[in-house]
Parts: sequence; structure tokens; C-alpha cells
Amino acid sequence: MKRILCLLTALLLICPFAAAAAETAQEPAGVVAKVTTKKGPLKLRAKGSEKSRTLAEIPNGTCLLVTEEDETWCKVTWNGKTGYSKTACLTLLRNADRSILTYRVLREGDKGDDVLALKQRLQELGYIRGSSDLTNVYNDITAERVTLFQRQLGISEDGVASQELQACLFSGKAPQCGQKLPKARSQVLTREGKRMICGCCMGEGCECCKFKGWVEY
Repeated sequence: MKRILCLLTALLLICPFAAAAAETAQEPAGVVAKVTTKKGPLKLRAKGSEKSRTLAEIPNGTCLLVTEEDETWCKVTWNGKTGYSKTACLTLLRNADRSILTYRVLREGDKGDDVLALKQRLQELGYIRGSSDLTNVYNDITAERVTLFQRQLGISEDGVASQELQACLFSGKAPQCGQKLPKARSQVLTREGKRMICGCCMGEGCECCKFKGWVEY
């Protein structure tokens, strides 16, 4: 009986340390960094060498995790891949919250649930009209409203939802829209007079026409 009690006690003492070790194994230590190349993407290589095989090309402006630092090469993890990238092309963000790595950079042409979530949050804050039907497509209107959010923050206005911008957008510190939203664009009758071509996209499809390109007349 005493032996069983001793074993149980030992297990109780070991379990917290085992759990902590498992968490550490799942989430390696590191620091957030941003790709800041002069032009084009950053190569992720299998080894710290120019001659090493390229595993991926990381778009400029993307945030990733640096797990090992060196003057010439850093060991990094991005999009499920681990390799080496040039230190000179990375800007370390030592005070950045690692939660920003859960986002991807969103720009015009992208699609997905994260795009829809972005629009829903912009709508909550007043950057998109409450009556608008939202889709999972990042179009020119989305870029326009992201620009409004950037203007509200007083940062560079390029219409691209960076990882840092999304972290701010989904935080409790995101500012409500204090600007006048752009007016809805006019619509044009077709020759048949049965439908109206959407004036926002001129028939190509956007949020205003639910991506059909036209509105019933």
C-alpha cells in the first residue's frame, strides 16, 4: 500500500513538469521577425548557404518566427516549414506578440475564411456599412476600407492587411471608424432594360451585386 502511494505521489509531481515540457516542445522559443527585402521575396533555404536548396519564397512584409540567430543566417519557421534565411533581410521585432503569426498577409485577390473574418470585423467597427453583404473575396472595395483603417491609425496607406494590422484590428484597442464612408457608385441600365449592370464593378462582380455583376431591375 505504501509503495502504491509513493508511486502516485511521484506521478503527481512529474505530471506538471511533463506537461510543461510538452508545451515547450510544441511551441519552440524564438522571436518574431519581419521580412524586409529591398526587392522581391526572401528565400527559405534548407541550410545556411547560398548554394543550398530553396524550400520556399517568403513574400516581403511577412512575419515569421526566428528560432536561431546568427550574423549571416537565421533559422526560421514559416508556413509549416523550417529553414534558413539571410539575417540582413530580416527585421527582428523582439517586443512583438507571437499571436500575429496566426495571421497571413491579405491583399486584393485573396480568398478565404480569414478574408471574411477581416470584413466582418471592419463592419463591426464601422468601416463597412452594416447593410453590406460580405463574401470571402478580398476585392478593391476591401482594400479601400482597409485603407480607411490604416488612415485612422495614422500608418502607411496601401490597402494591404498585414499581420500586424490584423492583430490590431482584432484587438480591443482597434479604433471605430471616424471617417465618412465613400458613396455607393451609381448603376447603369443594360440595353434590354431588364437588369442593371453594377456600377461598382461594371459587370465583373463585387459585394454590391453579391458578385453577380448585375442587379435585377
